[in-house]
Amino acid sequence: MPTPSHSTGTHVAPARERATPWVQAGGWVLAAALLRGVLSALVPLLPDETYYWEWSRRLEAGYFDHPPGIALLIRTGTLLFGNSTAGVRAGPALAALGTHLAAIACAWQLAGRGNAGRLAARRAAMLVTLLPIATLGLVLATPDAALFATAMIALLAVERALATPVRSWASFLWWLLAGVALGGAFVAKYTAVLLPMGLVIACLVHPALRRRYAEAGPWVAGAVALALFAPVVAWNLFNNWISFRFQLGHGFNAVSRGNPVSRELEMLGAQAGLASPILFGLLTIVVWVALRDGWRTRRTAQPTDLSARRFALAVVAVVPLGFFAISAWRRPVEANWPAMIYPAAMMLLATSPLPVVQGVWWRRGAWLAAALLAVVTVQAATPILPLAPRRDPIARAHGWRALADSVAAARRDPFLDGTVDRWVAADRYQDASELAFHLPDQPTVFSLNLGGRTNHYDVWPNAWQRVRPGDGLIVAFDADAKGDSLARVVGTWFKAMRPGALVPLRRNGGTVTTRRLWLYRIAQQVPRTSPTHPEIP
Repeated sequence: MPTPSHSTGTHVAPARERATPWVQAGGWVLAAALLRGVLSALVPLLPDETYYWEWSRRLEAGYFDHPPGIALLIRTGTLLFGNSTAGVRAGPALAALGTHLAAIACAWQLAGRGNAGRLAARRAAMLVTLLPIATLGLVLATPDAALFATAMIALLAVERALATPVRSWASFLWWLLAGVALGGAFVAKYTAVLLPMGLVIACLVHPALRRRYAEAGPWVAGAVALALFAPVVAWNLFNNWISFRFQLGHGFNAVSRGNPVSRELEMLGAQAGLASPILFGLLTIVVWVALRDGWRTRRTAQPTDLSARRFALAVVAVVPLGFFAISAWRRPVEANWPAMIYPAAMMLLATSPLPVVQGVWWRRGAWLAAALLAVVTVQAATPILPLAPRRDPIARAHGWRALADSVAAARRDPFLDGTVDRWVAADRYQDASELAFHLPDQPTVFSLNLGGRTNHYDVWPNAWQRVRPGDGLIVAFDADAKGDSLARVVGTWFKAMRPGALVPLRRNGGTVTTRRLWLYRIAQQVPRTSPTHPEIP
């Protein structure tokens, strides 16, 4: 009969071994949350974030640039923590946690629930922590935060649906969850459509997966997703389809910069940077192997076979890359546009048994990614990279409080005495939203868009509808010849005008850009529609 100590050793040690990967996965989740918290504290709100914050103050079913997912996410955070940096980023932080937990669950299920599943869950937790596009992209209040969370939950549900027998009740419920998550992804960002597009292609070309069309689940999932997306479609219908038209033109209108080959290489280089070079190489290998193995076994595989499920995930990862490769043939592709590559690719890497993607190359990739994150964190605290302030992405978040302080002083300027209301405006949506956020009373700020692209400020009641005879206006323009020219155009609408303060936007002593304030008194002949974008309803 074993002694108590022997009995304890026999039963407790395996339990500890089983728990260790979960404890480590939890540690990675905590590390990611802490890193995002540090970066959020170091980096003020970027102009796009304050623009989306403005959306959250006026909730709608759609916006010129994107669906309303990010506005809803920010509104959730500001209800909890107020209109502050923490409030704006609280919702995306919760979405980041959801992404992390869904990735861990998906990897655990895909690899099997034994020891292999626990190790895969730990690797998934590491990937979401270390992959720059996941950690850095989920710090900011952008549509990608909502997209990553909903897409990862959708992939978890799809993988489970594919792992259960065709026409089973469990399969139907997983498809139902997939439809809800996919609808959330549609509401987050239009590129979410690439996820079901990839799944449809996989099921069409793979005989085993094709059998899924015989069950109700995929059709119900599609109907649920479209129902959740219907308000966005309705908003576009009543607004001349402006959001759909903008995004299609944004992605496919030809631009003369570069040539097709250079733009394709630029897109691939950007993805290698966002994933870190070694991990991007490993992601590429596992996606290719999943495609190859799934295709080789397509004639003999059953609908629930692992090779079929991995094939589906691989196609879901490849389709966004192919889509934006077509786009890059006509115009430059921004680095984050193909982000839908990564949720499925990360699951394949986390669960891959290939020796070539484990061991030394896995460790090298993890260390390189960690080093890149460390550099970015230090750069967020103080500039260490040899970048001019104008080319430093983090520098774009700095200097706005100084501009807001100058505008606040201009609102009290005696030159505006005798005016009725003293409105504030800028020529770009970035400037307007940063001023709205940083001015003490967070007032309505107009974006005139005389020299910039159309945006949602052209949809809202703008200066053309709100500024009345007798009102005053303070406007921030670029401090250059073009800005001065636009300022004089605005001056023709008022009885008097004069230049105000010249405000450099600085980071650690380096000037990012400069704005000049202009003061206008006694409005007389303000146009009633935008002089540059009269087509916006």
